[in-house]
Amino acid sequence: MKLQTLAKLLMNPNLIGQMLIRQDTVALTRANFLYTASTCGLLKQLADWTSRDALLETLDVARPDLLDALLQVGVAVKELSTSKGQFRASGARARALMAEDGEALIALLQEMMTYHQVVYRDFGQHMALGQSGDYLGQGGLMIAQSSRILEPFMKDFVQARAAHRGPIRMLEIGCGSGVYMRYASEANPQVTGIGIDLQSYVVNSTTAWLKAWGLNGRFVVCQGDIRTAELSGMFDLITLYNNIYYFATEERPALLRALYERLSEKGILAIISMFAGAGPESANFDLILRATAGCFALPRLDEIRDQLRQSGFATVQYQRLFPGQPFYGVVASRA
Repeated sequence: MKLQTLAKLLMNPNLIGQMLIRQDTVALTRANFLYTASTCGLLKQLADWTSRDALLETLDVARPDLLDALLQVGVAVKELSTSKGQFRASGARARALMAEDGEALIALLQEMMTYHQVVYRDFGQHMALGQSGDYLGQGGLMIAQSSRILEPFMKDFVQARAAHRGPIRMLEIGCGSGVYMRYASEANPQVTGIGIDLQSYVVNSTTAWLKAWGLNGRFVVCQGDIRTAELSGMFDLITLYNNIYYFATEERPALLRALYERLSEKGILAIISMFAGAGPESANFDLILRATAGCFALPRLDEIRDQLRQSGFATVQYQRLFPGQPFYGVVASRA
């Protein structure tokens, strides 16, 4: 580079900002590659060194030039290695997506690339017209799958709510994948209960998982809205895991009061949620929720605490579940 050109570059008052934005675009390119490579089946073929010809045979490829271009992007962002016409997934991110527990990471990428990005694309329209977008559609299973990335941070909290309590009846609101009913059953073989979800396809999927886990005799899953559902009997444990934001802010006090009335004398209500905070993850999630039809703002931790106490709960305790993030487990007891 000529000294004159270098001098002009260094005199640019926006140089640092431009360099940082370039770094951001590289990160976005990497995320796009990982999403595409995982969903089109490419990553599955690259656990070991694989030739281009082998990829053409195993993948559905009508345009080899597009496969070549995708492979070159993977090499450029250092997620793929190449040698003598062969390719292998070598980047830490790619290897994590290929691991046995990589499905949740793949779903998280899918959520970011197909849902969050569209929210930001349409944000100006939502803000100007005062409308929210119908983004969820059939995405319930994707979101349930991506939320499983938080399971390692939730499992101990979930199991502690059921352990050492003898026979208890559980109500799980928004049953998702059903994995939290499974965790509760592992901690306490005397747990039985009901899972309820708004979406029929989620209910069907959860029912299938419970059967596969041998729990279909202990838990029943039904479709319905907890605000209007007619459920007989009292419950010793009611859970709201990662779904308090599906209830409007002004509806939450009435919801919590209604759940209080469904609890047995020594029953507890357990809530897990990301709460409003200043960090980028919380701020992003809050924006996504506000712009999505059927979703509402993240609650503040002190707001939920006060609403629980006003609903009649004698004791409200909470603990941070994810280091450095406003991701908390809250336990409210009648007694």
